[in-house]
Amino acid sequence: MATSLAKNRASTGFSLPPVAIAIMAALLIMAIAPIGYVGHGWDDQHYLDAARCASQHGYCLPGDHWARRFTLVIPASAMLAMLGESRIILAIVPLAYSLCAIALFTATVERRFGRRASLIGGLCFAMMPVFSERMLHFGVDIIELTFLLAAVHGLQRASERDGAIWFILSGTALSFAVMTRPTSLAMVPVFVAAALAIGRWQGLGRLLSGLAGPLLVETLIYWSATGDPLRSWRLSLAHGGVPTGELAPGVDIHRSPLFNVDFIDHWRPASGIELHWTVDALLNLMANGATFILPVTLVLLLLQRRHLGSAAAGGRLIGWLMLAGAFHFAVLVYALAIDPKPRMFLPLAAIACVLCGVMGSLAWAQGRRMLVIGLIGLIAIQSAMSARSRAREFAALSCATLSCDMGSASTGLGPPR
Repeated sequence: MATSLAKNRASTGFSLPPVAIAIMAALLIMAIAPIGYVGHGWDDQHYLDAARCASQHGYCLPGDHWARRFTLVIPASAMLAMLGESRIILAIVPLAYSLCAIALFTATVERRFGRRASLIGGLCFAMMPVFSERMLHFGVDIIELTFLLAAVHGLQRASERDGAIWFILSGTALSFAVMTRPTSLAMVPVFVAAALAIGRWQGLGRLLSGLAGPLLVETLIYWSATGDPLRSWRLSLAHGGVPTGELAPGVDIHRSPLFNVDFIDHWRPASGIELHWTVDALLNLMANGATFILPVTLVLLLLQRRHLGSAAAGGRLIGWLMLAGAFHFAVLVYALAIDPKPRMFLPLAAIACVLCGVMGSLAWAQGRRMLVIGLIGLIAIQSAMSARSRAREFAALSCATLSCDMGSASTGLGPPR
């Protein structure tokens, strides 16, 4: 395996590191549709309100789930306090997290699967619309993904060195992902299984200690400030009771969304496909241009099906990655009953990019280079077309200033959650 990875690194044909190439590709796509702050009652306006409060008064006690997400609110408030308010200033924090996400993704894939897989997977990751079109967006989608990627990177380093610190750091990053958005709880069992496989019970204990520490600190802060140690979780669960145009009329939003078939069945489909609630989320995700990477990955897996499980195709880890992606999707859609928009499945899309990188690298080694070049070219073209379309869509919504009213835009698009 080490020999194959060495050859892999030497045969990319590029002197620049994969992270540099991936970042350049992402910036090119982003330049077509530099979608930042939108306002008009969308999520980013609620985050801005929380950041304004923190910049003027210090961190304000959250009264809703938007203000609770301090991984965006605190650094954004610092930018506002130092540099003032503008759409450019609001884009600094999201862009910084996005570049970190690309760096963590390419570094982790390279350490595990080699430079060529990192380059191919990194290009897929950086250009896919669900990522590149949100690089400047004042929201938490990419922030959650960044902390999850940091947690994965920590486990990868722990598998190489068996160092206690990497398990702890991985757990800490995972806790920040959970505090950024509780949907990351869906990944906790995946990390538990990975820690057990890498470091047995000792590794698991270290991971859980890193996970529990920041969560305990947050609990103590809320307990001290409000007398309710579970306030942050109550705010998150109350999210389902926020009125939204994405849910069909007549659904009782005051009921818990957990395992709620009424919620699952009545979200507005992202791609307009409505067959049955058990398959609608999957079909709409596969058909959506923002997650075009998913059908591309399926094609590559089918082409390389005879090699799945082999050392050249990533070994058993590829199967575990597919299982992790399926588990994440199932928990979000059927257990948490979230609105199944593409942006909620960035971790699944990232896993798909890893698979593309590994399968694409194998295809390249097999001499099917035009297939790999063609697929990357197809992703680039589709991403550019999607970005141009989104740029036109958001041109009418974007606030010329930061004083937009709290109503939904006249286009009828409700605030995405």
